[in-house]
Amino acid sequence: MKERLVLLPGWGMHSGVWGDFAELLSQYFTVTLIDHLPSLDNIDAVGDEIIELLDDEPFYLLGWSLGGSVALNMAQRYPSRVKGVILLATNPCFVANEAWPGMPLAMFRAFTQQVHLNASTTLQGFLMLQCQGVTNSHEYLETLKARFASKEMLPLNALVQNLALLEKVDLRDVLTALACPVVAILSDNDALVPVTIGQVMQTLQPNLQLHIIEKAGHIPFMVQTEVCVNIICAFIDGIRKN
Repeated sequence: MKERLVLLPGWGMHSGVWGDFAELLSQYFTVTLIDHLPSLDNIDAVGDEIIELLDDEPFYLLGWSLGGSVALNMAQRYPSRVKGVILLATNPCFVANEAWPGMPLAMFRAFTQQVHLNASTTLQGFLMLQCQGVTNSHEYLETLKARFASKEMLPLNALVQNLALLEKVDLRDVLTALACPVVAILSDNDALVPVTIGQVMQTLQPNLQLHIIEKAGHIPFMVQTEVCVNIICAFIDGIRKN
């Protein structure tokens, strides 16, 4: 029987962006796509709403960006349901502080203001940011734009609520105390999640498996699809054997 793998998208994104990554994963797992993160500014409520969409079968969680934060929260609060967590381009504390790398607060709030002023234009710029530093970035950007356009953009209130969630969420203690296995897949040139976060996360959770992919921006699942799938397969296979 295939293991169940639940995919959680990032901020402002939806299940349509996964593309062939989800298709390839479905060869090895029973893949469940969460269409978009619930429009809430309370991470417990987000996780609760997602768990209601799933049956009682235990599962693995893969979370991209903000989806990774939700995955950590769900693993903490539903330990009998979550068998393992895959963090894809994720920072458990997205906004930087004096002791933690991340996006500067002033920059984050300026981005939030841009969303208020013109959500559609800001999201298009956000797609460009995700592809920044990727070889042949124009091609990946066009693909990402096409996938993003395959479904309706989330309404402004949903985007703002989830940004509020992203600003305040701090799951460092959750990562430290996490009981289930966890793997992190990061890119060395991600414009949104600094690669240095990997080693810092390992100081909190020494059992965290860390994989750094070169020049994959914020979209390693698109740039290095097979590499990411192989990492995920090895991670879950290792858990099954133990």
